[in-house]
Amino acid sequence: MDFKDKNVLITGISGFVGSRMARVLVDRGANVFGLLRRRADGKAPHNLMRLGLGREVRLIEGDLESISSIGSAITASEPDIIFHLAAQSFVPRSFVDPNETMVSNCWGTSNLLEAIRIKDLDPVVVFAGSSEEFGLVLSSEEQYKRAVERYGTVFPMPERIPEVPISETNPLRPMSPYAVSKVYGDYLMRNYWYSYGIPTVVSRAFNHEGAGRAICSSHLSPPARS
Repeated sequence: MDFKDKNVLITGISGFVGSRMARVLVDRGANVFGLLRRRADGKAPHNLMRLGLGREVRLIEGDLESISSIGSAITASEPDIIFHLAAQSFVPRSFVDPNETMVSNCWGTSNLLEAIRIKDLDPVVVFAGSSEEFGLVLSSEEQYKRAVERYGTVFPMPERIPEVPISETNPLRPMSPYAVSKVYGDYLMRNYWYSYGIPTVVSRAFNHEGAGRAICSSHLSPPARS
């Protein structure tokens, strides 16, 4: 896709993926805007500064939990494309405080789509889903039997075993509050396309690593699961 002179709004621009995406888009000639929560020190985030993006992107203060601030960001950026990356993305943390994850990921995604709908705009919205949406993936009959013994049932029922390699048609069996929040966003994106004609794209990214990737704290652990 040709990004030259396109207006691109990135939510979560200060994160590992968002900052690198901003760098690539700037290099391709896009006008990059980033939705960013207010910082107490008033400085640009470290990830953006490290990639030389201090002055090459326009940062717009806002919060996904506030539909008015999202609306203001959309008005300011007039986006052709929105990459929706912002989320509470630490799986163990979602077990500790599920409500925080749901407010940030579910309510925030809903606010973004509603702001677009209310303003009657049609930017392409790319949603950062997750491989966590697939959740319980069955690799053997033995694993399936253990899962039935533990949970009583497996839903959706498997149409084939093994269910690997994973494909887009694999059933979704989210196993964490974070995964559930991503399934919500996944289906909400589809619904806004079907119901309101807003062009949306859903991705389900697997783990990605690289220089600058934050190492999650190990003191938070989710309940044991198979």
